[in-house]
Amino acid sequence: MMKRKTRPPKERIPETELKKLYADNASYLLHPWTPRPPPYEKPIIVGGEGVYYWDARGNQYLDFMSQLYNVNIGMKNRKVIEAIKKQLEELVYVSPYVPSVPKIRLARRLIEITKRVFRKTFFTSSGTEAVEVAIKLAKIYTGHFKIVGLWRGYHGSTYGSASAGGYTDVREQTEPPVPGFVHIPPPYCYRCYFGLEYPGCNIRCAKFLEDTIKWEGPDTIAGFIGETIVGGGGILVPPKEYWPTIRKICNKYNIVQINDEVMTGFGRTGKMFGYENWNIKPDIITLAKGITSGYIPLGAIMMCKEIADSFAHPPYFMHSYTYSGHALACAVALATIDVYYEKKLPENAAKIGKHLIEALKGVQERHESIGDLRGMGLIIALEFVKDKATKEPFLPANPKALPEETPLTVLGDLCMKEGLRIGMGLGDDPIVRLCPPLILTEEDADKAVAILEKGVSEIEKRFLKS
Repeated sequence: MMKRKTRPPKERIPETELKKLYADNASYLLHPWTPRPPPYEKPIIVGGEGVYYWDARGNQYLDFMSQLYNVNIGMKNRKVIEAIKKQLEELVYVSPYVPSVPKIRLARRLIEITKRVFRKTFFTSSGTEAVEVAIKLAKIYTGHFKIVGLWRGYHGSTYGSASAGGYTDVREQTEPPVPGFVHIPPPYCYRCYFGLEYPGCNIRCAKFLEDTIKWEGPDTIAGFIGETIVGGGGILVPPKEYWPTIRKICNKYNIVQINDEVMTGFGRTGKMFGYENWNIKPDIITLAKGITSGYIPLGAIMMCKEIADSFAHPPYFMHSYTYSGHALACAVALATIDVYYEKKLPENAAKIGKHLIEALKGVQERHESIGDLRGMGLIIALEFVKDKATKEPFLPANPKALPEETPLTVLGDLCMKEGLRIGMGLGDDPIVRLCPPLILTEEDADKAVAILEKGVSEIEKRFLKS
């Protein structure tokens, strides 16, 4: 794959104007998650191309987070931009009750690329909305009301999606959660919640689903939802037996298996869809992020024939969104899917992901603070510890430590200073996420590893006792 050249803007924004922008940013925006207070100034982004973007001061960054795990094809892809222009001239929006050519064509295309595992698609504007629909479908289809999810799972931050997820930092502000959600431990082999080790564990984390179904009452369970690879909760890659075991349990108790493919869909794992790595067939999948590579918001839910057919007669599916199947978004998705296949991006993710993981293994061997390295394709995590033997998390002793006293925050700052953006975890997780665009080259992968290792050396020097 050819190296993509990048070109920062010819003119930087003057400091006087930047100062006003930063002041307005602080005054008029409610910021998500945990914004850092002044004097820290997050770079204001003004442009990008390929795997790079640049800020208002002309600084360039290698994006190892694909912005938010979504810009899979990189920035400024001409095919997608031209598709946007063309669709803008033809039709931008119609009511969700009115068919449009892009919506119909995209629905067919999705069925084709999932090899007809699914029967129908319902469109949304985001992954969170897609999860809400998936939960609703499972409950209506089965007539039951409980959904089993995963601790550490993330499905969005609305009331329903946050209740389905199992991340404390997301859930605690919305307590009490929506009724009917229960959770089981995730497949976290590095820190097994059952104190076992793979493969002698007999996949206890998956089999615990059956225990939970029995305890809760099989006649109350509508479905099981899990990210195919738990993403925000630490990039937890399940053992090969995990998802086939979950599938057997769902079949045994006639509950709906929902695979959240918002992060793992569209090539990131080395296959077009993450579930394909485990050779399973979910009943429902949720999609977003890579479906348009972030160029226009779009989400989708795909369902098996049995569920789709159950809504072919009254009372039908009494659910809708104003922007469901937005014509412009669907046109963008069609162009984006073409890019995945034309550029063979799933294959590139597998190839470059293997190269990247091998390079990171060397970093892990040379540094005492990297306890675990895990990943598949270009969805990779490094877990930091104070001691590899005890696995004590690499966190500051003071839970109220300032950012400059927190090892991984410092690591992120050091990498940004050198032109590399990496992803950090939620809450107290000392986990770095590496999820670059699927167009990544070996040259850029090596560049990122070198910057990252330099930063790791520095935080070990500052925070680890000799």
